[in-house]
Amino acid sequence: MNAAQELHNIRHMPYGTARTAAAEAAARKIEADGPKEHLAEALLDLVEAYTFGGEGAKSFVVFARALRHWDANPELFDGSDEHNLFWEFKWVASDLPDFPQITAAQAEAFLDDMQRRFELQGSGISAVLAARFGWSWQSGAPDAEERRLAWISSPRDDFDDCHACVIGRQTDFFMEQGRFAEAYELGKTQDGKCNIEPTKTFHATALAALNLGHAAESLRFHHRATASDTRANRDLASSRGQSFELLARGGHFERALRELRGDYRDMLTDPPSPLQHLRFLLGLLAGLSANLDSGEQHTGIALPGVGEAGRDVKVADLHAWATGKAREYASAFDARSGTTYYADLVDRALASERAPHPLDFGPAYGAATGEAPAADETNVNAVTSAASAAASAPSEAPQRSGLAKLWGKLTDSGASRDQDPAAGSSGAAQAAVTPDALLARAEEASARKDYAAATRDYAEAIQPLEAAGWLERAGLAAAEAAQCATLDRNEERAHALFGRALPLLRSGGTEAGTLAAVLAAWAPVADRMNDAEAQIRATAATLAAHPEFDPEGLTEELAEKRGHEWGVERATLRDTLARSLAATRGRSFGEGLDSERAAAEALRAGEEFARLGLLADASHSFWLAGKIHADRGDTESAVWGLESAFEGFTAAKKRKERLLVAGELITLLKETGQTERANAVVAELQ
Repeated sequence: MNAAQELHNIRHMPYGTARTAAAEAAARKIEADGPKEHLAEALLDLVEAYTFGGEGAKSFVVFARALRHWDANPELFDGSDEHNLFWEFKWVASDLPDFPQITAAQAEAFLDDMQRRFELQGSGISAVLAARFGWSWQSGAPDAEERRLAWISSPRDDFDDCHACVIGRQTDFFMEQGRFAEAYELGKTQDGKCNIEPTKTFHATALAALNLGHAAESLRFHHRATASDTRANRDLASSRGQSFELLARGGHFERALRELRGDYRDMLTDPPSPLQHLRFLLGLLAGLSANLDSGEQHTGIALPGVGEAGRDVKVADLHAWATGKAREYASAFDARSGTTYYADLVDRALASERAPHPLDFGPAYGAATGEAPAADETNVNAVTSAASAAASAPSEAPQRSGLAKLWGKLTDSGASRDQDPAAGSSGAAQAAVTPDALLARAEEASARKDYAAATRDYAEAIQPLEAAGWLERAGLAAAEAAQCATLDRNEERAHALFGRALPLLRSGGTEAGTLAAVLAAWAPVADRMNDAEAQIRATAATLAAHPEFDPEGLTEELAEKRGHEWGVERATLRDTLARSLAATRGRSFGEGLDSERAAAEALRAGEEFARLGLLADASHSFWLAGKIHADRGDTESAVWGLESAFEGFTAAKKRKERLLVAGELITLLKETGQTERANAVVAELQ
């Protein structure tokens, strides 16, 4: 493979450890062996990998090398290289404030050099003025407003921020300055879109509205923010903090904790930069400070060295830890600028109180506003996708194969659409909407993504189906209602409905495959609710009761088919149990329900999926086993699991998953001194 093709392939990798490692190796190789005409491209690709892979601090040295190369050999830069060099100036400049070790003198020298080079190129200086504003604002300088006005009043040019980012950046600035009315009015004008917008603007606008007492508008913008959120960009740390603060101060502390546990738990300990971490912590502190009357409540989040060993931390413990971290960061940043800017922001967060007007997350919000909730975009009959919604922690959920769709069972298990199962039980029942009509209405609502209405109609069908003796159908209706409630972000109701579905399904004699699908769908909800024990015990019991496959009386062809289905059911139950246990971060429920059992079940699930020829599913299970072993400190087993997943995803041609697991494997190998093995993995990526 030539250098051009290799660099092309690297640019199509997702950001993360694997892409960064491959870009590093490519840059080293080209710098040492050539061809020199590709060195600029390789260096700039490495800057991009660092910048968007959460390692911005490393980009400064590499970008300086690219500049020296430009000064010495401009003829080796083609038009694309030259454009990228000046475009990436913006990225590096925007990262300057994020690291307290970069002094004000160094930053000013960098920005002066940036302006000199842009003026020499005749490219316009709007990007330079934006960078100077960013430095002044985020270093706490008193001239930040003056710099903002200079930037937005300057002529636009080809290197300026996009329209959406111009609005979003100022909205965040106004919020941090306490200028909530200006933030709200500007945020309302957001009509652009890019890789981070309109999400950032809408999160800030929602919080501004809450601070102004506009609860309905706050909720509206919060829904718009979450609906547009890809959860895939390094620059959303402040938005995560704003979302937590909004929910916690807006009367929904439990919801805020669920969001923290399920959506951005890693932001607590693995932030993209020191300043991004501080900005996230400011929102976290504001939300926690407003709810210290719940200080003894457990959060469902484990932090090494914080709280009781082996237990999740309490609200008061998390608050104390976040306060200490925030003050530490504030001290470092304020020492650089000679101000109390960040110390004052920490104090403001610590003084936060609940909003006087709580947010009203009514069950019919989506239907009332016409806005789709922020959830899985897939159009579902809820449990038909249950297996692919298996508990995601601590790795992505496998996309299950071979699980039958359940909607047909719900509508066709004994009664026709025209026959009311409850007919004859009472006159009132005959006058009411029939269960089949409710189910049909729910299906239609789900198809148009009105999940609140679908939840209501599925749930309303449960009681009459149960009363008429249709226990399995009642259980399926409860499971469908639960999954629609999940998609409607109504997790309290979803959790209760899943809990209701299981005994109905068991009493109705439903097959193991259906139970496996429902338990897999329940798992992430139970984890986010920090109430996983019932789901874990139900999964363990279902696995223990899973009957041995008996092919007697079946033709050879039918026995093979049923045997495959049986194997998928059992492997799915093993994988679900492993994920559910792993999501509790080492908590033990007794009776062997602990991290050791999680690792063992993940490994067995991987082996069983592999025997069934389901390589992608097997790889997800091996990946999970590797992560659990890594958390337990068993490096050898962790490497084996991750290597098995890497090989499996390679064979299954699952490129994204292959690269993600490769990144984790490379990191683990490097951390444990196995550099040669890590380099061998990198070589396989190229």
